[in-house]
Amino acid sequence: MKQLILSAALLFAFGAVHAHEGHDKTPGALAAPHGGMIKGTDHIYLELVSGPNEIKAYPLDHEMKAVPVADVKLDAKMSIPRKNKSETIKFTAQAEYFSAKVDAKGAHRYELNVTITHGGKTEKLKFSVEPQ
Repeated sequence: MKQLILSAALLFAFGAVHAHEGHDKTPGALAAPHGGMIKGTDHIYLELVSGPNEIKAYPLDHEMKAVPVADVKLDAKMSIPRKNKSETIKFTAQAEYFSAKVDAKGAHRYELNVTITHGGKTEKLKFSVEPQ
């Protein structure tokens, strides 16, 4: 009986030793500089920040520094679940980001399929957006 109690005590003590900070961090997790969602390719990241009627897209390098918008081209299509058509979204270049007006038509979520061209390479990213 004493061995059983001692074994249980050691088992719980061992768990407490490993319950210190840092175990909830995902290795390689990216912190979004503007509080949005980040998706990436092999050579560029795109941070998407959604508002009620507008989305902003920030092109970033792998050090999370801004990529000049003049070096990037964005095309996007928005599709709303349960609707069988997609709508082209037109991005306008601003100083450090791209912006686009969106109308989610009352949907709680929509898919944004972005085609990004940078450095002669064209790649596709998919975002699930929940308007704020």
